Amino acid sequence: MKKSDYFILIPTLLMSFLSSFQMYAQTLKAVNDTIDLYPGIPKTVNLLGNDTVPYGDSLKITGGNSTSNLITTTPVFKGFFTYLVIPLWGFNGNVSGYYTIIDYTLNKSSSANILFRIHDHSYDSLDINNVKAAITAHGNEFSLFGTGSNLFRIPKDSQKGTMYNFSLWIGGKGNDSTLYLAAEKYRQGPTGGVAGRCPDFYAGPVMDSVNYSIYQDTIWSRTWKVRKPEIEYHKTHWNIPGYQAPVDILTWPGNGITALGQAAQLAPYYDRNGDHSYDPADGDYPLIRGDEAVFVIFNDDRDIHKESGGKKMGVEIHLMAFAFDMPNDSAFKNTIFFNYKIYNRSPRTYYNAFIGAFLDLDIGYALDDYIGCDVERSSIIGFNGLPSDGSGQGGTYGAHPPAQSVTILGGPFMDPAGYDRPRLDNTGHQLCNESINGTGFGDSIADNERYGLTNFLSIINNSNSYNYEPKNTMEFYHYMQSIWRDSTHLFYGGEGHAGYGGYGPDCRFMYPGESDSLNWGPGCQLPNGPVNWTAKIAGVLPGDIRGIGAMGPFTFKPGDVQEVDIAFVFARDYTGQDTLEPSVEKLRQMIDIVRNSYNTGKLPNGNSFFGINDPTNHSSSEMKIFPNPSYDVINILFNRPVNGNLKIRIINISGCEIYSSSIRPSGENVQLDVRGLAAGSYIINVQAKDFTTNGKVIIIK
Repeated sequence: MKKSDYFILIPTLLMSFLSSFQMYAQTLKAVNDTIDLYPGIPKTVNLLGNDTVPYGDSLKITGGNSTSNLITTTPVFKGFFTYLVIPLWGFNGNVSGYYTIIDYTLNKSSSANILFRIHDHSYDSLDINNVKAAITAHGNEFSLFGTGSNLFRIPKDSQKGTMYNFSLWIGGKGNDSTLYLAAEKYRQGPTGGVAGRCPDFYAGPVMDSVNYSIYQDTIWSRTWKVRKPEIEYHKTHWNIPGYQAPVDILTWPGNGITALGQAAQLAPYYDRNGDHSYDPADGDYPLIRGDEAVFVIFNDDRDIHKESGGKKMGVEIHLMAFAFDMPNDSAFKNTIFFNYKIYNRSPRTYYNAFIGAFLDLDIGYALDDYIGCDVERSSIIGFNGLPSDGSGQGGTYGAHPPAQSVTILGGPFMDPAGYDRPRLDNTGHQLCNESINGTGFGDSIADNERYGLTNFLSIINNSNSYNYEPKNTMEFYHYMQSIWRDSTHLFYGGEGHAGYGGYGPDCRFMYPGESDSLNWGPGCQLPNGPVNWTAKIAGVLPGDIRGIGAMGPFTFKPGDVQEVDIAFVFARDYTGQDTLEPSVEKLRQMIDIVRNSYNTGKLPNGNSFFGINDPTNHSSSEMKIFPNPSYDVINILFNRPVNGNLKIRIINISGCEIYSSSIRPSGENVQLDVRGLAAGSYIINVQAKDFTTNGKVIIIK
């Protein structure tokens, strides 16, 4: 060895010795960790990776899990843990955890905290008016299961609320009479397990079965919230250098990925250049209702139906929840709206189909409520059963408690009859049939009639076995037809059953009070006892109430789209001496205001109820379209002379322009070939030199 090498070796050996000494002399220290998680995607981390751990010592790690049941924890190996956020829970925020390292060699321990940052955008809230309502991506609304929170808050800045849960049901029979059904209560499954774990519906559009994955789940487990001012600003600034659209306008799900089996057109949008592709950089923008909207897509095709046990239908549901910024209107400032579009993406036709609305109304304190229905207002109504709500608990209303409705503004289309179904008989009196609370009757347009509320049952938690919550597929389906769990039909009076005070006959609506003046519910005949039938009259004690309203029957063909419009109306009266009834009476007045706006298409302030940011309007007074429905050719007849060319656009139910042409009419009539259109409803938009108008046409096959 050369002398120079000797002097180099000494410091090298010294450094190696010191390093080994420091390693053995280290002090055990656990360091806090931050972990980012996305629902449905497992992530494995080494909690010891940033800790100071003595080399060679005997160690044990305890804990390592979160303090919330939102996250499952699986130990893997020597400090490695796999974490999974339960999909579709609806929580976007932070969750804490901790772990402890025990060093048996040194007889010491050290603990550290874990911050789990959950990136879950599967819910957002409507909050533009006096209501703050949580809208989730998977279709079970107003409730984040496991939190115990009522997230239909009114007033919005309070802890008070009137609804705990709301969900849509749908079921029908195939050609061989096999029942297909998707329906949720609390996602607990038939045995009543942990809420939120057993879904029938899943976030996102229907796609090819091989393409479903937890990664697609994560993409679609989200909501899109858009406000009218954002859209208006985007419309005037999209082509200005440096402008960047809001995230939910940028990511608006206007188009599906057809390579994955998704439909080409999804969320409604204005297609400025007509290329059938949503691109906000081209000036495209979302089409919404109201002044603020939350949009979601969910389906029943992703996986098995763990709540109802029903066979998959292959339905895709688009929900647009919306509200109007009308702080000075007592009806609209306390109301939110749902518009559902339900697509049959399956190859099957469903017969005798029904759409149901399941609701858990908690008017403040959950255990002192009543429920009933108003047949002619197409409404389910919940109200307090005692003069004061609760006894001072948090989130209760106290004296003068409010009332809450779920009002069916427009249900599914009735099967075509080939003519306009009338509302009145030859003497001008209201007919005793679906026209009592449906829409489109007697308006000279064939086959645009839609159901209102056709059935209603009240369900009381821990009630008698015949009217307990449904447990299997057939019970869910029967409840939408006013048939109890024991297969007997709803019976007028008492608790709706021959064995529990009912006096008959069979009927459609439970607890209608005196709202069914023509006795449509019991088959247009007088009941066999008192007509005025309410839960209070029947001697039912106030309690934790649930209900199921339904609309049908109808035939649901492949490619068909059905639509349901719902208003959630709230009212509270502070002046009445009788603290039980005045809020219900005020609620009926508010329902009338809302229904009139929907039926006329005009808000109390004069603005359009529909499509506030759609460049088309919704008046058809300038023209008549016939035949309607049509399967081959339509004629457009104008009630005034037409000067110059017409621009005619056809817009589908998703808001997408599918046809545009400039035509010079012959006289006052235009003929269009519509044989290339799929079955469904369409808007015909006509722009002339001196007027613009819209009409609606239904295409049948």
